[in-house]
Amino acid sequence: MIGEGLAAVCADRGVLGRIGGPVGEAARAAAEALAVLSDRDRRMQRAMWTAIARAPVPPGIRGIDASWIEAALLDLPPRAREAVAGGKLDEVSVWLARWACAALPALPAIDPEAIPSLDTATRLSGPALRAWIEDLGAEQLAFALGDPRAIAGAAAIVGDRVLAAADRIAGDPARLGPRRAAIARCRVTLDDRALFTIGGRALAPRLDVHTRRQLAHRLPRSLGRLLMTAQVDGAGVIA
Repeated sequence: MIGEGLAAVCADRGVLGRIGGPVGEAARAAAEALAVLSDRDRRMQRAMWTAIARAPVPPGIRGIDASWIEAALLDLPPRAREAVAGGKLDEVSVWLARWACAALPALPAIDPEAIPSLDTATRLSGPALRAWIEDLGAEQLAFALGDPRAIAGAAAIVGDRVLAAADRIAGDPARLGPRRAAIARCRVTLDDRALFTIGGRALAPRLDVHTRRQLAHRLPRSLGRLLMTAQVDGAGVIA
């Protein structure tokens, strides 16, 4: 939404062209989208993007896991909580809400019908996103282990999801990339977060910084921080 806000208030392509990183790319893409609209639709779109940019909380805040919001409010006065919750806003309350939400990314609406994939990941609910990442981790673990007895042993610790994953990849294990990379991703303690950690390592190379932040904030903060710090150690193919 930052890129769209910039495009809404700045029509100079030269200025937008000097903005670097994902924000600059988003601003230029938004400017291109505006360019093909009629004058009336362009004015309406700019007005909508400007209103969103001025809002005290980011779009999609209800889709952010509550643990991130609690952490953001931790050191702020009680008035900040009321402001973020949408209570009566004066200038001070707006300032507090924006301060609390400064590090929270805008999120698209959740699509309960979305089939998990790279293209739909940001529209998944928190539980659906976690399940998808854990399924990716289970596939990587099954692929890394290879031997059915080893897979069964791992399943006894981390659950039957690994057995289902082994069945899924049986016909096309090559889509997961080099086995050596899968083995590297799976060098973790087999505990209740192992599949998520492995899946996050597999997913990380496919995500830009902004998308990774969006996905992290859909999840409980403890898991989201794992995704944010997942090591990029070689990309497998993720459908």
